[in-house]
Amino acid sequence: MAEETNVKPAFVELLASRRHAADFTASRADYMLTRVRTLALVLAVLLPAWIPIDYLVLPYIQFVPVAGLRLGAAALALAVFFYSPAGGSLGGTLARLAALLAVPAALYVTARLTMGAGDEILKGYAFFPVAIVAMLAIFPLTLLEGLAFGLPVLLGYGGLEVALGSPLEPRWLGMLWLLSLVLLISLGTQLSQLRMLLDLFGRATRDPLTGVLNRRSLSERLEAEHERWLRHARPMSLLLIQLGGLEQVAAKHGHSVANRLFTQLAEAVAKVLRPTDVLGRWDNDTLMVVLPETDEIEARRLAARVREAADLATVSTDDGAKVRGEPRLAVSAPTSQEGVDTLLARLDRKLRAA
Repeated sequence: MAEETNVKPAFVELLASRRHAADFTASRADYMLTRVRTLALVLAVLLPAWIPIDYLVLPYIQFVPVAGLRLGAAALALAVFFYSPAGGSLGGTLARLAALLAVPAALYVTARLTMGAGDEILKGYAFFPVAIVAMLAIFPLTLLEGLAFGLPVLLGYGGLEVALGSPLEPRWLGMLWLLSLVLLISLGTQLSQLRMLLDLFGRATRDPLTGVLNRRSLSERLEAEHERWLRHARPMSLLLIQLGGLEQVAAKHGHSVANRLFTQLAEAVAKVLRPTDVLGRWDNDTLMVVLPETDEIEARRLAARVREAADLATVSTDDGAKVRGEPRLAVSAPTSQEGVDTLLARLDRKLRAA
């Protein structure tokens, strides 16, 4: 996507994932998937381990369905553990998490329906709703994602008690209060993790001056897009924007003015690009744009708009003087199984000749 040069408001980042960069979303999905698999393995081991206790304390007519449900839940947890390949989508990871959390939820509902509210044996299952909400604390979820998982547990618990005709007594009202408190703590923990990941990701992938992708991250995106072009023959193009005269600006007006001018260029270029375009800093005075699904003809049309925006990049000095650079552009698309290095060398020659 066309990376924004300004830092997004923290609340927008923490509220929903639609404002996250695609590569961050993919990294977060893999990170959460590792925790989903770990939790699945823990549940697959612990759920059947309680069956002997159920056998000792439950009447046979209650034990059979509960034991069968525990074994089925353990099998589902094992399926999540073994069939969760890395590199999947965020939606796939969230779906696996939902399936995993449904396991203790189903056990609790079954126990609640087969045992009386005052049954002492039920106490062995009464903590399940709290455990489900507490499990959410280990995942870096957005606020909306956390609420989407947590609120159904809270409302489901209250709704189940109301449906079963339970009186408004301190026992389950206290549990409802406890669930609400644990949910709030889980949401805070989730958002803290997400904020930390966003900060670390930004430091690792963004250029500290302009806020666009740094060279390493840009190279990774370029390699990925080039690989897609090789495998599937999908069009792609590259655009280089060099701000000529930047060293002279630094020598005459200072590095602060030169840095502001280059940042102004990055902001101006970002505003012209499409959501699918990838903008990054390639060199001290050069920006690169990876243009997926774009042939060279279309890339040249986009380059013309970028040039118009780049020509407008100016900053004012302390004495009121207007300072501008000399933007130079070069655009090209790979040809005939051309490698990345060859493409970049050809593009660099075009830029020097511009």
